[in-house]
Amino acid sequence: MEEPDEKEQKETRVWYAVRTFYCKEKFVADFFTQKGLNSFIPMRYEERITPDGKKHRVQIPAVHNLLFLEKTQSEKQISKATSDCPVPIFFIRNRDTQSYYEIRDKEMIEFRAICDPNYEGTLYVDAAMAEAKKGQRVRVTHGPFKGLEGKLVRYKNRFYVVITIVTLGVMIHIPKWYCTKIE
Repeated sequence: MEEPDEKEQKETRVWYAVRTFYCKEKFVADFFTQKGLNSFIPMRYEERITPDGKKHRVQIPAVHNLLFLEKTQSEKQISKATSDCPVPIFFIRNRDTQSYYEIRDKEMIEFRAICDPNYEGTLYVDAAMAEAKKGQRVRVTHGPFKGLEGKLVRYKNRFYVVITIVTLGVMIHIPKWYCTKIE
């Protein structure tokens, strides 16, 4: 008979971080969709000027060559399903165990919320840079990101809440009075 903790662990969703090359993350996401796999690409809006001088907003990947794949099958089955991808990809691995780096669904839900392309106060940085910044653990208590937990840091005279996932750090501008310190 299974323990309740084991049952909960099996029911929680897990995500993998996938690297690709040549800015082909949208192509790889379409490939995953054809294979019946769910993926997520962090996106942002960019204003571009057409040759005739008009401005228009275009949605582009916030971080090139990085996407996230939901674990709906075993690691072996996913590896087999993705092995015939026409673009080179690799799964980011855990340094200690050499298995695919697993991102818990709770982290991924928070990450997807702060990667909203309509919110303009978001910066994407290297995880090492994000971790190097001094700050304290906080929970957002007001606004659209209420309940979000991260590290409050000061960057260019503005306050940001930093979330780190795998090799990516996401800094989201949130006023410091919207946050409470976590002990």
